[in-house]
Amino acid sequence: MSFSSITQRLTWFALICVSPIIGHAADTLSLKDSVSFALEHNRMLSVAKAQVQAAEAQADTATGQLMPRLDLSTGLFRTNSPLNTFGTKLQQQGVTIADFDPALLNNPAYINNYLTRLNLTMPLFAGGANWAARAAAKSQAQASTYQFDFRKQQMIYQTIAAYVQTRQALAQVEAQQHAVRAAKNRWHDAQALKKRGIAIESDVMDAHVYVLRNQVALAQAKAQYQDSLENLHLVLGMKNTKQAPILAEPVIQFQAESVEVLLAQAYTNRADLLALQSSVEAATAGKRQAQAGYYPHINLIAAKEWNSDTFGLKNDNTTVGINLTMNLFAGGSNSAQTRAAESKRIMASLQLEDKRQQIANEVRQAWRGLHIAEQRLQSETEALNQTLESLRIKSLRQKQGLEKTSDLLDAQARADASKVAQIQAKYDYMIAKAALLLAAGTLHEGVVQ
Repeated sequence: MSFSSITQRLTWFALICVSPIIGHAADTLSLKDSVSFALEHNRMLSVAKAQVQAAEAQADTATGQLMPRLDLSTGLFRTNSPLNTFGTKLQQQGVTIADFDPALLNNPAYINNYLTRLNLTMPLFAGGANWAARAAAKSQAQASTYQFDFRKQQMIYQTIAAYVQTRQALAQVEAQQHAVRAAKNRWHDAQALKKRGIAIESDVMDAHVYVLRNQVALAQAKAQYQDSLENLHLVLGMKNTKQAPILAEPVIQFQAESVEVLLAQAYTNRADLLALQSSVEAATAGKRQAQAGYYPHINLIAAKEWNSDTFGLKNDNTTVGINLTMNLFAGGSNSAQTRAAESKRIMASLQLEDKRQQIANEVRQAWRGLHIAEQRLQSETEALNQTLESLRIKSLRQKQGLEKTSDLLDAQARADASKVAQIQAKYDYMIAKAALLLAAGTLHEGVVQ
């Protein structure tokens, strides 16, 4: 098989690989719109929100334990027990002289009783257990709210990263399309120079191979764009569509600060740190709740009953009293519960200190990463300008027969690589901004456009 046949087949294969995968564009999708959509539709964020609601409900439950409790019950029983029968007649206010007959007392007939009871109980003192339980539940609910806030910031960062990476992949597709067009132009130039006797057949072959490689690289770039777009849809909680949206150029509002200022912001604003602080408060309240087991519990009791042989509210009686209970011995369970609560408090405190150090490391690393990304962007931009100028000079020299085709193709390859590197540096710099804002706890919807 001749070389021309091989190259022809490779050309057709490359053309098949680079067949358009980006459909007709739909509506424009900005970064701001993406963040708003993700915050509303992302499934895992919805799970975190449900956890907050559950924790708030637990806090309401603990608050309810401080309130009086009123219960209504009603029922029917039928008995011929001598003691219960006589007592039921007393409750129904239906005792007569005949009921004192020993024969009737010892062998009474069946009696029906409809019992309706309204019962009120109110805790007067529980050693502070109920108040401690309420404080613990409220602190835990606050911790859940902070955790949701941090999860929200993480979702904003994930959306920014997915959007920027998709926009970067699209820019690389566009750059690679330009590289394919440039490679074809080099191929045509080599053919023209060969006809003029300036180039030889191997120059034409090298240029053709360069076209094929760029076409395959274009197919890979399109595949990467499609992968990035699908990941963006997943992060947003959006179903994949046949039409790819137009992605606007992302903008992140950012004001450079010193690392000391950023650390202060992080200690004040990081929601995950605030969540751990609330967890420490909850654990401290949990210890107070456990210690309340050593104290007496006093409850107010009030009840009103109605007893009748037929259904209805008749023959009422009222009971009012105070009930006191105190644990004198429980096999050491109170002591064990107090020790367990103290261990939880210590663990929460240690986790809080560890989180503070972790946050400091994250801020410093993100700050260094941002400056490296900025320096890299400046370097890659300058490198791109230099390679493009070098390519322009070599292209002119090659047309005059003063430059080898292989050297020109090398220059073109360096220029194409510089363009891709500059694109990546540009969007990596944006992600680095978002990473630093996340580390400082200042990432929110208002910083994106």
